[in-house]
Amino acid sequence: MCHYANEIVDVFIEEITFRNFRNYELLELRFSPNMNIIIGGNAQGKTNILEGIYFLSTAKSHRTSIDNELIQNGKEWFYLKGCVLTKDSSIVVEIANSNVEKKKIKINGKVQDKISSVIGKINTVMFSPEDLALVKGTPSERRRFLDILISRIDRVHLYNIQEYNSALKQRNELLRKIREKRKLKQDFAPYSDTLDSWNSLLVRYGTEIVQKRVSIIPELSELVKEKHGQLTLSKENIKLEYQSQLTKPNNVGDQIKDIFQKSLDKNVDIDIRFGTTTIGPHRDDLIITVDDMDIRKFGSQGQQRTAVLSLKLATIDLMNQRLGEYPIILLDDVASELDEKRVSLLFDLINKIPAQTFLTTTDFHNSDMKIWLSDRKKSDLNIFIVENGCVRKENAIYKDNT
Repeated sequence: MCHYANEIVDVFIEEITFRNFRNYELLELRFSPNMNIIIGGNAQGKTNILEGIYFLSTAKSHRTSIDNELIQNGKEWFYLKGCVLTKDSSIVVEIANSNVEKKKIKINGKVQDKISSVIGKINTVMFSPEDLALVKGTPSERRRFLDILISRIDRVHLYNIQEYNSALKQRNELLRKIREKRKLKQDFAPYSDTLDSWNSLLVRYGTEIVQKRVSIIPELSELVKEKHGQLTLSKENIKLEYQSQLTKPNNVGDQIKDIFQKSLDKNVDIDIRFGTTTIGPHRDDLIITVDDMDIRKFGSQGQQRTAVLSLKLATIDLMNQRLGEYPIILLDDVASELDEKRVSLLFDLINKIPAQTFLTTTDFHNSDMKIWLSDRKKSDLNIFIVENGCVRKENAIYKDNT
């Protein structure tokens, strides 16, 4: 158990090993359980360090959906290893990926059958320039945000998502087969029973998914409203609304299930025509409004970024409330994307959270860094300098700056 300012950090990543990951052929780092600042110019490898930590947390990159893009140029595989300490135990997570084999995961030396087994072992919340897609991007970005959050506090939700996506894929393939049979005027009646089976699975798992998403919105909304008020000095009012064809006010599980089943039956001809399932939780969205205005369509970029920050800050508090511990916080060059006032408010809020924190920046000697360094002991802080894929610890900078 380690101390953060006058607080206690219950979970932190102690060390990490990179092999052939992005621009790091071999890199081993030990971190402070409190604050870690990573300094370097653009395209030097700062973000790659945070990406590696995030990958150990989710088995996915926050920048690409193609794992092989993470392999260093000219290599055929990458390997990551992270050692995490908690107040009660230690966890070692290892992930390997190659051009010719599927991703492999070990937890405390034991090979895992499912990639999803890594979820919840190292909880992180990432702040990055790519986060703007959470507001400006497609509904899938917002669904993914909700599902990652819920999965970290309820592993059953992750299972339901996986089963639903599997059934959805099979149903869509069957719809396209039926469409081809229709075009050729061939008998497709034998597919009817199979279609009913996939419908049944979609309804079963889809109902659970919608219920979980709907149930978390009130709690998340209150936290988002609180954080947004702190970031805007209460000048704006933010609201979240889960939008679904399957939900109505006061709907319960059986009602959602009934609506879903009837909708699938009603839309079957449309689904066959398009070769895809046109209704279900995979079509839902999270609507974000500020002063009753849909910020995806009408909000300024400043409003959109503030909304994203509010969502991420609310996620940190919600995970602590549900899990009893704060996640590791990853801040990737956030100062470059915000005006000075928002940076100051954000840093002030995060500086109060008793969690291990990582921050990348191109400039250590700026006014924003003073917020991080105020009232902080040298032992609370590790500083790393990144140049051309080489990393060195440089806490002397901190000494010179005080």
